[in-house]
Amino acid sequence: MPGATTISVDDVRRLLKDERAVLVDAMPAEGAGPDPKTGAWRLSKKREHIPGSIWLPDVGKGVLSPAMDRYFRTNLDRITQGDQARALIIYCLADCWMGWNAAKRAAAYGYTRVYWFPGGTDDWRDWEGTLEPAAPVPLDVSAAAPN
Repeated sequence: MPGATTISVDDVRRLLKDERAVLVDAMPAEGAGPDPKTGAWRLSKKREHIPGSIWLPDVGKGVLSPAMDRYFRTNLDRITQGDQARALIIYCLADCWMGWNAAKRAAAYGYTRVYWFPGGTDDWRDWEGTLEPAAPVPLDVSAAAPN
């Protein structure tokens, strides 16, 4: 994984406990996407994720639109409080490439402690048993409005 370290459930537990790592769920949103007026994600399917995670849907797609690129960058900056050395654990589902793409992208943005958890919510559920309802972070539509 260029720019990121691949980790297991045990590593996730350790990083959360010892290094206050931030969990980023890169699972795509199923539904009609963000509402163009409000930025709220219009979901057709609910998601559960690792407790304490921040759900940033669609940030692991192969190519991001300028609005989605801004969404990912802005939210990473917000959740790390501008600290590009803050540990980030990025995941999706087992065998989902969205987490891999998002981790690679975060490293390209300059984050220096990026971890990819390839087992995602599947491995976490199997080993830890706990997931919580996920709510996606809304898209900031004001940033996309024409001047």
